[in-house]
Amino acid sequence: MVIRLFLSAVSASEVDEVLALLREDVVPVFTAHPDCLGIEIVIADSAGAGGMVEGGVLTRWTSADAMEAALASPELLEGQARVRQLMRREPKRLVLQVVP
Repeated sequence: MVIRLFLSAVSASEVDEVLALLREDVVPVFTAHPDCLGIEIVIADSAGAGGMVEGGVLTRWTSADAMEAALASPELLEGQARVRQLMRREPKRLVLQVVP
């Protein structure tokens, strides 16, 4: 199993809009994918420097190959593209292997 953490920041005034996009466009597509074992939205409890709120999406996958194939699908790319328009910082992606 692998875990993918996708982190970025948005303006504090846009947090509700980003959360709505994630809940409506991204989460349903990820949860419907058979190789996605779970998805969670994570967010800082307060704004940092410049009024930016850090947050991200944590997903769990059956394998790295399955994750890469899923992330290249048009359905996932479309939802992610809408969220990326609101990001105010270049996203950071981290993929970790779960160790038994």
